[in-house]
Amino acid sequence: MNFGILCNSNILQQWQFDSIRLLVEGGHRCTLLIVNDNPTEQLSFRQRIIQYPYSKLLCRVWFRYRMKPEAKKSIDFDDFYKDIPEIQCLTIKKGYAEYFHRVDVEIIKSHNLDFMLRFGFGIIKGDILEAAKYGVWSYHHDDDRKYRGVPTGFWEIMFKDPVNAAILQRLTSKIDSGVILYKAYFATINHSWEANLNNLLQSSIEWPLQVCRKIESGNTEFLSVANSPTSAIYKLPDNGRMLLFLLKVAANKLRFHFRDLFLTEKWNVGIIPLPVHQIVQPGKHTIPEPVWLNINSEKSVYHADSFGFVRDGQYHIICEEYDYENAKGFLTSFQVNRQTNKVIEKTIALEKDYHLAYPYLFEFENIYYCIPENSADGNLDLYRYDISSGKLIFEQTLIENLQAVDPSLFYHDGNWWLFFTDKTSTNERLHIWYSQNMKGPYKSHANNPVKVDIRSSRPAGNPFLLDGKLLRPAQDCSIRSGRRITINQVIKLTQNEFVEVEYAILEPSPDSKFRDGMHTFCVTDGAIIVDGKHECFIWPAFKRKLAGKLNNFIKSKR
Repeated sequence: MNFGILCNSNILQQWQFDSIRLLVEGGHRCTLLIVNDNPTEQLSFRQRIIQYPYSKLLCRVWFRYRMKPEAKKSIDFDDFYKDIPEIQCLTIKKGYAEYFHRVDVEIIKSHNLDFMLRFGFGIIKGDILEAAKYGVWSYHHDDDRKYRGVPTGFWEIMFKDPVNAAILQRLTSKIDSGVILYKAYFATINHSWEANLNNLLQSSIEWPLQVCRKIESGNTEFLSVANSPTSAIYKLPDNGRMLLFLLKVAANKLRFHFRDLFLTEKWNVGIIPLPVHQIVQPGKHTIPEPVWLNINSEKSVYHADSFGFVRDGQYHIICEEYDYENAKGFLTSFQVNRQTNKVIEKTIALEKDYHLAYPYLFEFENIYYCIPENSADGNLDLYRYDISSGKLIFEQTLIENLQAVDPSLFYHDGNWWLFFTDKTSTNERLHIWYSQNMKGPYKSHANNPVKVDIRSSRPAGNPFLLDGKLLRPAQDCSIRSGRRITINQVIKLTQNEFVEVEYAILEPSPDSKFRDGMHTFCVTDGAIIVDGKHECFIWPAFKRKLAGKLNNFIKSKR
């Protein structure tokens, strides 16, 4: 596809340059630069002193001198685009909007652009919006349904919103009501405005490329979907509100380090002896209290990521066992009597020199297989589960050099589908691979990552059918990792498309011993195998984290 860039000069920010670079590396062509030629208003020193907005001094000074996110670093892209045609454009100001001259619009149209990326000019209106086949694409790095205006990434922290959102939109004549091309959700980094802003910018660089992939695959329905943003518009905070914001950030930072040091996750495995249709229903629900298993009484050890099945009146369960003393997980299997819920025959199913977790278990041709998370090793491996011994026996490597987090494999509509999040963004970026054969070879989905959503991306158990609907459990990590379970309904799943919507939200009971979170939901015959956590002080974890913080502090002072 051919695209143009609307810019103010030959200087771009790092995240903008990276977005263009990914498009070019993906085979698309930048064929026109549209440069803002409007003169900058020059004020005398006296005029600047008189007209300066002193009521917003603190925010302006802080943003200019203290906010240094890596994503906003200035990049001179003259060499990168030295052979690309350039047009200098003066616009006509009408109120808050800018209109392009008709002659400039006609010149731009003559380049037969598929789209334009807006990295310059102000609020643009008029014929320029239709000068490319798919219009002008523009970023808004906040949730358009909550926060319009400025500054980016600020109000989520101010209002204690655990989730940030950002969009790539096709501009229309109505301000902030463009067609949503891509939208993603991230955890708010509430102890650092700079880190929060950097994450928003850096995480959005591949969206234009992904939209191009959708269009090229024939998926263009989304290009005409109307949007209804919030009517609330925020402006730069005044000095009083900015001071309150800085106090909040300082408190959040203290709270963050306190929780990180003194509160540690203690997980356990539980069984809900009810069929799935009695638990999973549309809307938000509290799950029934599970029968919590007595697997290990040592405080420094936990059990999580539980999967299993029913055979001969017993639950066969495999899970991660983690010891804070050595900070490494391995996989444990055991049986549970279905009548008494007593644990029997606990076995080390698999142990390596590196960390293992999330032993995803599934059945195929009367054999149980397991794909554990071994992202620390860098390969995706398939094991056969031996029921008699409780051991995992290596079968083969499914995909080499793939750091898949919480890999989940299932069969649907003629293909095997592998869902996982990637190591660089474990809670947000959902990837899909597929194959016609369970043992491969596997291919990457045409538009990976297919979803970026802190609330419902990371896998949390085996997908299942309920009333003809394909449902996929996922972790809601919006406040913290493993907060609760989101059940997604998969609407479209092909080699080129993926669409899912929220179906249900499952939360642990506030009265439960393990009420602070859950992050696996395994459906089996007439029962659900889950895990749950409570947060407490664990000495070995405290020592390790304190040593890490001191080490980081010493490095920062060198």
